[in-house]
This record gives sequence, structure tokens and C-alpha cells, in this order.
Amino acid sequence: MHAAIRYLLTPDIDPATFSPADPGKFMFLVQMLAGPADGPGEESFQFEVCTPAWLHERARREGPVTGRHQVIVDTFDWPSLQRFFQRLATRCSGTDWREVATKLSRYGHWEFEDYTPRAGNT
Repeated sequence: MHAAIRYLLTPDIDPATFSPADPGKFMFLVQMLAGPADGPGEESFQFEVCTPAWLHERARREGPVTGRHQVIVDTFDWPSLQRFFQRLATRCSGTDWREVATKLSRYGHWEFEDYTPRAGNT
């Protein structure tokens, strides 16, 4: 089993018209809604797409930062990002959806990361 992307959403920008003020320094969020390739359903995985210069500026301003859930790019190229996310989705495979989603969560913040059902709920 592997993941299939249902939607790629960008709440911060419109990919069709986005032109960063500084092409070498920007950041925006991408939300990937993905589910089992062979069945219904979707869950959210969030990524921060940024350039090395943006990351450098953030580290200079804030001190040490983590790189978790980030996709580092040199320039804005939406078709290239779409291909990247597609490869990522098909590369994450497993015996069931939970295993696939857990692998995807190594790259993007999964909406169910650290979720623990309450006693009596399954």
C-alpha cells in the first residue's frame, strides 16, 4: 500500500501567480491531503517550503531552529514541488494506512501525530 495525494493546498500563496519579493528568500505552507491509493479517505500533512536564505535569516534572528517538516528549495517552482510531493507519497509504503501515514509524518506534520484515543474510544 502507498499514499495517493488528493489535494495540495497552499493557504499562504496562489501557486499560479506567486512571485516572491525576494526569489531567494521566502517561505510558505503546503498542506498535502493524502489517503490510501487503493481506497477512500484522506488525512492532512503540513510542510513548510522555504529557501536556505530564509532559514538562515530565521536562525540568525531566533538562534538554533529545527528542520522538521520543512522542504528546502532554491527557487519557487510549483510543478517541481508537485512532482516532489508525488514521489514522496508513492515512496512511502506499508502494510496498512497507519504505517504509510507514519512514514509520511517523518516529512510533514500529520494531523494525527501524537494522537492517543481516550479510554473507551477506538
